[in-house]
Amino acid sequence: MENQERREKILEMLKEATKPVTGTEMAQACQVSRQIIVGDIALLRASGTPVMSTPRGYQLQKNQIDGVQESFLCKHGPEQVEAELNAIVDNGGLVHNVVVEHEVYGFLEGELNLKSRRDVQLYLKKMRAARAPLLSSMSAGVHTHLVETSTPEEMEAVRKALEQLGVLVEDKK
Repeated sequence: MENQERREKILEMLKEATKPVTGTEMAQACQVSRQIIVGDIALLRASGTPVMSTPRGYQLQKNQIDGVQESFLCKHGPEQVEAELNAIVDNGGLVHNVVVEHEVYGFLEGELNLKSRRDVQLYLKKMRAARAPLLSSMSAGVHTHLVETSTPEEMEAVRKALEQLGVLVEDKK
């Protein structure tokens, strides 16, 4: 299978999928390694295809037209990551990303796309397995999350939950 043909097959798999598709599933369907698929996904993104990574696999990004989005500035140590993310998803929030500001590299973003406690658990499991440091470890625990909810009331519930945890520094509008 040629490169372009393979990327078209990947795109078709993503369009037809009703749930995220893992890199391994794509690799098996295309008879290549998972690393080749990772490269293909990067090329699809570079060409403007809205492919997002989730803890369960890849999917096409769907715009939620009626959704509410807000960035929250937070600060805490690694021991509060799970509580922070669960507070967001438990109140109807989708955690799109985590962003930190680095003194040399500028803004660094990690795509999260967490919408449930299960997603949070999968993310934390992958981080532990990879022994990967949190992006916020480069910024003394300071980071932002872009959060999306269906309603302003859900967004307010997310804000209150973060305030109660004591991790909210200030909310950015």
